[in-house]
Amino acid sequence: MSAVARRVWRVAPSAHEVGVERKKSKKKTVMKLTRRGKAVFGGLGAALLLLFGMGVWNVGIAQSEPAIQQVTSYIVRPGDTLWSFAQRTTPNGEDVRETVADLITLNHLDSSAVEVGQRLVVPVE
Repeated sequence: MSAVARRVWRVAPSAHEVGVERKKSKKKTVMKLTRRGKAVFGGLGAALLLLFGMGVWNVGIAQSEPAIQQVTSYIVRPGDTLWSFAQRTTPNGEDVRETVADLITLNHLDSSAVEVGQRLVVPVE
């Protein structure tokens, strides 16, 4: 017998019904779930609901790439630092630290250190 489903078969006709003409009928198999089978299907249903809920919960917001930005290049000269270059190129009233951070991000630098002859990509404003 299965742990999940149990088959119930029709009982053979009794001795007094043997002589009686019976209608030809299809044998029906009735499947009934056991307590364990109900627990298994209930657990599967709960797992599906959980996975569906996690999928709905983790919906991300689509973000587009930043707008296309015009750039130019600058070759680092002796005595230049990223900070000194940022001071020269930062418009009045704006924070030089933001310009340094933008240059580091735009040029994929690990730090603010630059070398003589290094080419920097600089946004045109």
